[in-house]
Amino acid sequence: MQKRMDHYSLKFLLDQRLSTVPQRQWISKLFGFDFAVEYRPGRLNTVADALSRRDIEDGAASGAAVHLLSTLTFALLDYIHAATVAAGDAQLLLQRLQEGALAAHWRVDDGLLLHGARIFVPAYDDLCHQVLLLAHSAGHEGVQKTLHRLRSDFYIPCNRALVKDFVRACTVCQRNKMESLQPAGLLQPFDVPSQVWADISMDFIEGLPKVGSKSVILTVVDRFSKYAHFIALDHPNSAASVARAFFVGIVRLYGFPSSIVSDRDPVFTGHVWRDLFKMAGITLRMSTTFHP
Repeated sequence: MQKRMDHYSLKFLLDQRLSTVPQRQWISKLFGFDFAVEYRPGRLNTVADALSRRDIEDGAASGAAVHLLSTLTFALLDYIHAATVAAGDAQLLLQRLQEGALAAHWRVDDGLLLHGARIFVPAYDDLCHQVLLLAHSAGHEGVQKTLHRLRSDFYIPCNRALVKDFVRACTVCQRNKMESLQPAGLLQPFDVPSQVWADISMDFIEGLPKVGSKSVILTVVDRFSKYAHFIALDHPNSAASVARAFFVGIVRLYGFPSSIVSDRDPVFTGHVWRDLFKMAGITLRMSTTFHP
């Protein structure tokens, strides 16, 4: 389908790099249509002007009068009605409804099984796929908006999992939507340890119930033997208090390690911690966001 317009920049609408959230939202609404934008100067675009502009003298449409009648045929309702009669899960619900075993918000209206104001969609043939396609193809938006549009009219058990799988497998979204996340980067594996307690990793376990003013555990693991020490700490703690506990619980028993792997906790990124282990000749290997 060709779309002619006198706005030259819209010719590159589908090729430009999207830098704002509104642009991604607008473009996602056009993914369901197969069209190409063709630039046509305004002086030559008389047909479009006849449809969109009104004559100043008589107030009528200049050049042409357009009468449009739009009717909606919702054959999907007939399909759901037939599926309600044939599907086993729908018949089971109807039987429980007649026995009074269902909640009060279940009812039957015009041959359709309703859950509140929403139509129950039986697991029959490809009916669920058609309903999901109807909800998602309106704008090819994400899981939450597709789920919101689906739940406004239809009821499908376990609909969140179905919508997630459907949106993830949508070929239109895969072809046209760009990845908005940062690149994951290349894997940077560590060297294989050669002796015990030469290369260790450490992290905090927080949010524990307080026992004797202790509510944090410093976990220190030897990367060679996988042997671990768990050191209880107070909260809040500082680089000095953690270093003191590390010397008492680890260095006193095994000596100084060659390297320490940790995340970028404020304790580990502080000047006291870095300067202390720099003087001890220990390499600090801190993970980054995209290069663990």
